[in-house]
Amino acid sequence: MKNLIILCYILITMAFSACKEKQSLKIAGSETMNAMMRYLGSEYEKVNSDIRVTVEGGGSETGIDKLRKGEIDIAVSSRDLNQSEFDDLRKTGNLEKVRVAYDGVALVVNLKNPATKLHLEQVSDIFSGKIQNWKEVGGQDAPIQIVIRNDKSGTQDYFENHILRKKDFGIPEFEKNKSNKIVSTAKIVKDNSELANFVESNPNAIGYMGMGSAIIDNKTKVKSLDYARKANDPYVTPSIRSVYDRKYRLARELFAIYKTDQGDKIDAFITFLTSEKGQESVIRSGYLRASMPEVEVSADPNHL
Repeated sequence: MKNLIILCYILITMAFSACKEKQSLKIAGSETMNAMMRYLGSEYEKVNSDIRVTVEGGGSETGIDKLRKGEIDIAVSSRDLNQSEFDDLRKTGNLEKVRVAYDGVALVVNLKNPATKLHLEQVSDIFSGKIQNWKEVGGQDAPIQIVIRNDKSGTQDYFENHILRKKDFGIPEFEKNKSNKIVSTAKIVKDNSELANFVESNPNAIGYMGMGSAIIDNKTKVKSLDYARKANDPYVTPSIRSVYDRKYRLARELFAIYKTDQGDKIDAFITFLTSEKGQESVIRSGYLRASMPEVEVSADPNHL
């Protein structure tokens, strides 16, 4: 009888555990980081069966806004916080920002476009409307169709400042070109998937997206162009290696932003993101790790 009671207790306990609802960890923000965060979430769930990680896109600004409203646990952003966002978020609790990875921005065109490379000056002139035909930059005689992300995109913010307004040439050049705007005829899309579909369907289109999205998620739909800052610089293909070697010059930091007083589940996930296993997962998802690999240091003075 005693054994039967113990068995019943075990079965009831197992049934209760099986029915126990998983904790939800909600992440939203950067479209550039969407695929990476979905992969990292699935890797985390493999060793944390009581957590369900959900990831939404919408753009960096959307993620930051949802974090401010308390609708999500972690915002992911492909740009740094501006002062207004920082101040608003601090009003609702202690704030922490962690660099998760690096990513390159890829210039993308139709697979059949004969153009293969562009430098910064050309890109700025194309998107501001000064260059309007592909024949001016090594392509065929055809009008250029520009497609861009909406204004909630961190990639959009980065592109407008560093390329369109030439911040990568230095602050004096940036100040001189602060009035530069993307041509009003540009097609505006909500996410990378829509942008890739547009470029695939329009032979004369050009756009830009996070390198991971371009060379992994949409490599059968778009072609990434080689890039150089100046016309006489070496042109470099966007890749994990070229970003890691700092040869590809269109690259930026990717962040996870969260409140520090929201519970252990968030702290545990952030710890995973910055751990060696998490950073290895970042690389497997097609991005560049934010930290250097851990190495074993030899005690032998001959190896120092």
